Amino acid sequence: MQRLFLLFLLLYATSTLQAQGIDFFHGTWEEAQELAKKEDKLIFIDAFATWCGPCKKMARDAFPKKEVGDIYNRYFINVKLDMERGDGLVFRAAYPVSAFPTLYFLSPDGKVVHRQVGAQGVEQLVRLAQFALAKVDNSDDYATLFEEGDHSPELVLNYVTALNKAGKSSLKVVNTYLDEQTDLTTPENLKIIYEGTTEADSRVFDLLIKHRSDIENLVGKPQVESKIELASSATLMKAIEFNVAYLFELAKTTMKTHFPAHAADFALDADMQYYSGAANIPAYFKACKAYGKAKVKEDPLGVNGLANRLLQQYPGEPDGLKVAADLAKKAAKQVTTYEPWLTLAQILHKQGKSKQATKAAMTARERAAGDDRIITYIDALLQEF
Repeated sequence: MQRLFLLFLLLYATSTLQAQGIDFFHGTWEEAQELAKKEDKLIFIDAFATWCGPCKKMARDAFPKKEVGDIYNRYFINVKLDMERGDGLVFRAAYPVSAFPTLYFLSPDGKVVHRQVGAQGVEQLVRLAQFALAKVDNSDDYATLFEEGDHSPELVLNYVTALNKAGKSSLKVVNTYLDEQTDLTTPENLKIIYEGTTEADSRVFDLLIKHRSDIENLVGKPQVESKIELASSATLMKAIEFNVAYLFELAKTTMKTHFPAHAADFALDADMQYYSGAANIPAYFKACKAYGKAKVKEDPLGVNGLANRLLQQYPGEPDGLKVAADLAKKAAKQVTTYEPWLTLAQILHKQGKSKQATKAAMTARERAAGDDRIITYIDALLQEF
């Protein structure tokens, strides 16, 4: 199951679906610490400076991604601190920051769990979160007590939460506990059902749906909806790992039935992930095309990123390059920046359309005015064309 959790994170980190990224805490540094203690969560700190280019790039390109938000919002209290003013100066007096950005993971009592210097990409941020959570894995302590016979609701909830944070399966513990219960509707048991819901293809998920109204009253409707999506995603990852079409369809059906507001977006992304994992290339290209058509107005740069991915993954596939070119063209109509034109130029070059590639590259060069790094790169490409 640990391997499945890793696959889940890695595949999420390559997803193009745009949604809620990191939700940073709005309040003082002291209030953030108090909230971390109350919710027993680690604190993630982005220690930045307003003039720092890499800080801005990470905030623009990585923090808003859904796959980053999914893990950081669930397991951390997230804080942005300007190291040159306000609470940032207070933080800097206690924790060394000599380069920007510096990313800190702190325990609720302020101990450093991990410190990382430098801007991180999407996959790196997800891996950092997983690494920090693994370092505070205390599930073995609860395991000993559970095996010795302590099946109290408080112990089980803590045990299940610790297992989930560490990326370990909690289903056996949850099912063992629930089998012993005569009343699943107590607040304590409803919380255990909620925390223990990790996959859509499970008995615990069915119980979550059965008692959904009562659980929403305890933890909130958005939290239950998020749980449904995470469980559906886990089932999707299982479908990809073992190439099981039934689980793929179940994940999409679960979202359509129980979280319809996000079902369409989920299905678009699920189709791309599943068909790519199953090496069904024609279906994957079709799914990419459908994603681009549906999302280009909302997220043109994300669609352009998908075009880039197709170019990198399938440079020798005419059908894939055709879809990639179409995606880049659609994205270019929505923005005034250089990125889609640069992507299109490289695709056209790969297709053997040198004149069109040169024209697209020149358009990209015009739109990159002032960015010497990009202009130098484009000039090098033009030499190849």
